[in-house]
Amino acid sequence: MKARVVFAVAVAVLLAVLLQGCTSVPTTAKTETVVIYDNHTIPANIGISTGTYIKVSGYRYVNIVVEFEQKTADERPVSLGVVFAHSVNGKLGARRYFNFEENFTSPADPQMITLSGKNSWHGHPHDKSAYIVRIPVMGPYVQVFPFNHHEQPRKISVVLYLSS
Repeated sequence: MKARVVFAVAVAVLLAVLLQGCTSVPTTAKTETVVIYDNHTIPANIGISTGTYIKVSGYRYVNIVVEFEQKTADERPVSLGVVFAHSVNGKLGARRYFNFEENFTSPADPQMITLSGKNSWHGHPHDKSAYIVRIPVMGPYVQVFPFNHHEQPRKISVVLYLSS
C-alpha cells in the first residue's frame, strides 16, 4: 500500500513538472466562417473575384462550399479556382501545387487547384447544385475564383469554413 502512495505522489510530481508553464489546454478547435459571395449574380461564361485575399494563417484546413443555380442536369457547372499566397496582395501566390505525399514519376507536374461543379445537381424542386472541398492550408492567404461555364448568368454562393 505504501508503495502505491509513493508511486502516486511521484506521478503527480512528474506531471506537475511536465505541465509547469502550461496555463491552459485547448479544448475546442479554432473555426471561422467567411462569406465570399451570397446569392451573387455571376455573368455567363466568365470568372470573377473579389480581389481580396483572406488570412487563413493559424488554420489547418479551408473547407469551401459552392452553391449555384442549375435548372437541369445537363447545364454546364460553376468551377472554382483556389490561390494560396504569402501576402495580402497575393505576392508569391499560386494555383498550382505539388503534393509529395503522393508518389510521382519523374518529372512531377504541378496540379491545378480547380474544382468542377459537374454532377452536383440536387434536382427538382431545388434547382441548385452544391459541392464542398476540404483543402489543407498551403499559405497564409487564400483567394477563390468562381467561373460560370453556363451560357446564362446565375446566382452563386461561396462560403469558407476555416478549421484548425
